[in-house]
Amino acid sequence: MKDKILKLLQEMVAIPSLTNTEQERQIEDYLYRFFCQLPYFVTHSSYFGQIALPGDAYGRRIVYGLVMGKSDKTVVLLNHHDVVGTEVYGKLEPCAFKMNELNTKMQEEVYDEDTTKDLASGEWLFGRGSCDMKGGIAAQLAVLEEYSKTPCAGNLLFVSVPDEESFSAGMRGALWLFEEFQKDWKLDYKLLINCEPNEKVNGRQIVPIGSVGKLLPVVLIQGKAVQIGSYYEGINPLAILARLICLTEGDPTLVEKCGTEITVPPVWSFARDLKESYDFSLPQRAVGYCNILTFAKTPLEVMELFLEKCREVATKTQAGHKNNMKIKVMTYAKLLDIAKRKKGFATFYAKLIAASGKTLGEKGSDYPTGTINIMQEILNFTALLEPVIIIAFAPPYYPATNSIKLVGENFTKVMCTIEASLQVDFKQYFLGVSDCSYCGTEMPIDSSCYITNTPIWGALYSFDIAALNRLKMPFVLLGPWGKNLHQSTERVNINSLTELLPCTLQKVVQSVWDA
Repeated sequence: MKDKILKLLQEMVAIPSLTNTEQERQIEDYLYRFFCQLPYFVTHSSYFGQIALPGDAYGRRIVYGLVMGKSDKTVVLLNHHDVVGTEVYGKLEPCAFKMNELNTKMQEEVYDEDTTKDLASGEWLFGRGSCDMKGGIAAQLAVLEEYSKTPCAGNLLFVSVPDEESFSAGMRGALWLFEEFQKDWKLDYKLLINCEPNEKVNGRQIVPIGSVGKLLPVVLIQGKAVQIGSYYEGINPLAILARLICLTEGDPTLVEKCGTEITVPPVWSFARDLKESYDFSLPQRAVGYCNILTFAKTPLEVMELFLEKCREVATKTQAGHKNNMKIKVMTYAKLLDIAKRKKGFATFYAKLIAASGKTLGEKGSDYPTGTINIMQEILNFTALLEPVIIIAFAPPYYPATNSIKLVGENFTKVMCTIEASLQVDFKQYFLGVSDCSYCGTEMPIDSSCYITNTPIWGALYSFDIAALNRLKMPFVLLGPWGKNLHQSTERVNINSLTELLPCTLQKVVQSVWDA
């Protein structure tokens, strides 16, 4: 299958399917045409197609193809077909999607020792998406095509989704689709293989069997704006935000552990005041949001953590100002409840959500910015003037999940099959966030805290939590050996991609069907 995989990869990398652009549709058309020309799908035309994401601003689609075998045991080959931007390529950006030309141009540049060695070896393919993750797609398509010639065992379902690199709109939108396929074709999902690239450590490929959770708390702070000369009579929201960041950023006590694995501590990726221009006064408001990675923490537990930290900061801030000015701390749900009691709220809120939806549709799915705008408008509507700290959630939300926790020790059979084919070390969780978060969760998600505290939950952002609670599809992140994802030196190892991966995929799939 080597030549087939290399040909597919070359053609797919040449399609600039950048996340959150209409160009993602180009590779969706490519994948659809691939199925159209396979003899199996010419005969079984109802087993492949494209499903549009409802309300998607870019008209993107999920592409699928099912090869039906002789049992209901089903293995899913999952991938995403979008790629990140190419600005990091600098002067080589024009050839970021032209693998042969890029390789030639890179020979003239100066890189680190490892990249220089790989360029000279001829054992690696460079280019945006070569590694993340069109190499994995190429291997999946080749394995699917080979099996379609004599489908004598179980079922093989290929699913390709858009938008993994941003907000996982594709995988969130696929939840109902997995249930429809299951019902219509009587599929028994035994395993999902996501062929995201794997790194190597000490010569061993790192294969995750779980995916970390992620929440994005947003903190909006209203202080008391006064002339700077009257500082002690006011409250600077930037000072509150700075104290909160110092209290939480990188705090090793706020991580979670699973055996020897550990989450990244809280990381603030946005913080600023909300003044539109300079003047000699304190800002009235400031806002920031923070990435929280989880193995087990629920949205409720994260909310309680932030309420505690914000109260601590409020107490310290109050102590340094005249009149011991009170700073309230509340959830977004509480703020919304205050607003609902005011006359005209229903009309105001309907217009606000409609305007927010239009803005998101025109400018792309910048959910954190949309969340901040809604929080501000609702705070304005309440006419609250006193200092207050408000905590909400902004999308995306990735639940933590782990295959052994999903289905028990039976999953170790899959791990043994992989170990027999590759030198691997398994990780309980992939820390880079992945679409596999939507394969199911160990315990049903109690969504009440998240939904009530996420301003744009509903028509602007959602996923079928009930379907996710029902799905429970074990998975493994097993792909080719790759390096430097999202960088200008992104690359995939040729032998791993064209020899080791397809062979391992076939063995794992067969072992699942034989079990």
